[in-house]
Amino acid sequence: MTEERIERRLAAVFAADIVGYSGLIERDETGTRARLNAAFDKIIAPALERHRGRLFKTMGDGFLAEFASVVDAVDCAGVIQKDFSDKSELVLRIGINLGDVIAEGDDLHGDGVNVAARIEALAEPGGIAISRSARDQIRDKLSVTLHDLGEIEVKNISRPVRVFSVGEPGSAPAAQTRTVTRRVPRWVLVAVSVFTLLFGGILAYDRMRPADVEAASLSRMQLVLPEEPSVAVLPFMSLSSSEDDVLLARAVSEDLTRSLARVRGLFVIASSSTERYRGQTTSPATIAEELGVAQVVRGTLRRFGERVRIDAELIDALSGRIVWSDRIERASEDVFDLQDALVTQLARQLSEDLERVQDPHRFTENPEAFLLWARADEASWVNTPVSYESARALARQALAVDPDFVRAKALLGFVETQTGYFRVADDPQAALERALEIGREVVRLAPDDWYSRQVLAQTLLNLRDYEGALVEFKRAMELEPAHPHLLTRSALALVFLGRGAEAEELLNLSVRLNPYHNWLPDQLLGQSIYLQGRYDEALEHLEIARSKNPKFIGNLWWRAATYGQLGQDDKARQTVSAILARTPGASISTSFIQITDPVGQERFQKGLRAAGLPE
Repeated sequence: MTEERIERRLAAVFAADIVGYSGLIERDETGTRARLNAAFDKIIAPALERHRGRLFKTMGDGFLAEFASVVDAVDCAGVIQKDFSDKSELVLRIGINLGDVIAEGDDLHGDGVNVAARIEALAEPGGIAISRSARDQIRDKLSVTLHDLGEIEVKNISRPVRVFSVGEPGSAPAAQTRTVTRRVPRWVLVAVSVFTLLFGGILAYDRMRPADVEAASLSRMQLVLPEEPSVAVLPFMSLSSSEDDVLLARAVSEDLTRSLARVRGLFVIASSSTERYRGQTTSPATIAEELGVAQVVRGTLRRFGERVRIDAELIDALSGRIVWSDRIERASEDVFDLQDALVTQLARQLSEDLERVQDPHRFTENPEAFLLWARADEASWVNTPVSYESARALARQALAVDPDFVRAKALLGFVETQTGYFRVADDPQAALERALEIGREVVRLAPDDWYSRQVLAQTLLNLRDYEGALVEFKRAMELEPAHPHLLTRSALALVFLGRGAEAEELLNLSVRLNPYHNWLPDQLLGQSIYLQGRYDEALEHLEIARSKNPKFIGNLWWRAATYGQLGQDDKARQTVSAILARTPGASISTSFIQITDPVGQERFQKGLRAAGLPE
């Protein structure tokens, strides 16, 4: 038998695979194979033929093709993705690279193929990713939008790969367009048969792509992995620049996070920590290692006229496998139904307990009112007069659209309590009293709404009714368990009540759920641990809080007391001097920090006295 001649050549390599194939087969093997076969016959093979692509390898969940032209490869990818989006329930990823390949008979391998396979794994579900060498070939030749994802290190490739994601591809210019009229070659017909057979088997594609994405390592986990199933929901990416769509994508991912947190036995990282990955190209493996979770959810949102579509996937970070993926589409007015469907399907993958997944009351069925509320909520957390006024105006607009929208009314109460506490309002006490009135009203209207309860709780806390605040925070946490903000604010009430051990327990859970927290949990950990007499440990947390927020005067008071208890006289005197410089005439008797528990108050005052603060 004559040995096949080995040759090298430059080729545009096109790698594609079905997202979440293993999970699809597990749930519905017959139906999945039927849909794959139909997609290949009706979408993939015709598109390859029209663009002169040559299929040279099929795998259990994808295929590899060769093109003589990168322009043809990218144009073909755009056609295939559009047809998949319109005609198929399956979701495809595509990666394209221009590189050197080794040809052995009809097969290709080598660096050019390996890079294409790695790039494909970086593409979003339903998306296209290309290498820099491919990008250079299509510039000014195709009307596509390219997003630079930067240089990314990929497995088994010695150098970083510069990757670009491709937006909606347009047609190639007329001079580049080709019309092919010949019959389908025999190799395509043979490939279709082979593809159909091999989709049901397990082939050695792992030589090129051991996992769907890079796997995380237990040895690199920066936090202890919880015993229960753990997950981080990344911010969903809007595929349009519309402000409303960007806001809706954010609302969907945050709603998903809160809903999954209601599932018993499931550990869910807070959205305030995953927000730092918005717009980043950090791999799921790295995210899992930084947050200390086993699974990661990511997704995209796209609007088509009057319809909204979400593509989402659940990644087992420890194995690098995509264990679930789906595409959910609804009319724009049914966006809440879309969110509910997404939550239910993901929760089913993560836990058998679906009893508490859905938020029982969104308190509006009007998407416009909901988006106005979401914008108001975002503004209400920015501590400036302009932001508070913006939040107030947006909440009122939401109420104009839906007068029965309880959370919009509750948000008005939240703005009042914030402006009163931070003394932004002209009359802070009157603002707090208005907040109290609104808080009680919304709790009466919606007793099962955690957001309304936390507005009332926060107002009671600001009015120094710590017992009343704690009661409302506990009720809010029964409705919205594992919410870092509620945990931290409950701990604040407990500290003022002198119940340091209980506060510490809540704060430890809060910082684990929200690893990238702000200064307040560190400050409160210092205070709660101080109340238990562990002064060295308390000082560590107080120093961390100071590094994050050096302007908080309360930190000076607690550090002064801690230095006093530890006998660190020089630091104690320096800190007391700083207190007196900022608050002339300050003394133990005039301290704004008042702990209702006599034992706790005496411990605090004893530290200040030892530090040298005047009586």
